Amino acid sequence: MSNASDILRLRVLICFLKSDIDDCTVTGISRVLNEEKYTVSRAMAALEKDDYINRDDVRNPIITEKGYKKAVEYSEKIEVIMNYLLCKDVDIESAKKDAFNIALYCSDKAIDVIRKTEERNRIKYELREQKQFSGSTLCEKLRDGCYRIPFIICREHIENGSNLSMANEGFEHPCNIYVKNGVGEIQIRSKQITMKSKLDGSVMSGRVKSIKYFDSGRYVSAESNGQVFSFPASALNFLNVGFGEGQVLQGSISLKMECACGSVSMPESTALLTLII
Repeated sequence: MSNASDILRLRVLICFLKSDIDDCTVTGISRVLNEEKYTVSRAMAALEKDDYINRDDVRNPIITEKGYKKAVEYSEKIEVIMNYLLCKDVDIESAKKDAFNIALYCSDKAIDVIRKTEERNRIKYELREQKQFSGSTLCEKLRDGCYRIPFIICREHIENGSNLSMANEGFEHPCNIYVKNGVGEIQIRSKQITMKSKLDGSVMSGRVKSIKYFDSGRYVSAESNGQVFSFPASALNFLNVGFGEGQVLQGSISLKMECACGSVSMPESTALLTLII
């Protein structure tokens, strides 16, 4: 089966979803797609064989339930891929053509990566005029799902030419934002870190055992489940930096963390966690 015939079948199937196409016969679809009747006829015969369309009435062929689900699935994939390509400055005609190829042969995992990237591009575009906004505003615009977001944890003050906090190494990167019905939750997972004591040079191992996040003028204890800490995305404050391809959304929140080294608890320290979208 050739690439061209696969794509034509998909184009024909999607025609049955479009409300502006009232003639889904071979003649009607060939006119809409600007394809020869005999190639459209072969495509429709193949779709009928696969139970995607029903042509018992050749003058009024209809899409089956199986065909409808398949057409909707690929229509959504094509829209996501087209939007992604357009954001990358691909011209619209090339984006249309390439979107069909990618949707038809790309794995679901790869499509999901493209979808998440396209979603971030859409959010950046929609928020381009807002210089500052809350985590609530961000999540209200995001579709439901899990988003893996890079982050960095910095100290309040610069030491030895850097303000990167030791706690930055105490968590797995990136973190996750879980969004459902416009409400988001940040989850970060702690991991064991090894360091040398500033006093005697001895090697110490430990991990973050508790986190408090700053919200509405006070520090609140983050929820913990094993090594995973959670707090509401609404507590973050975002800055909109740059334009176009260089646009970055920076979401920050102050954290107080306590680390345990064996049976010894270290003093609570304050640092700034910043998400980078």
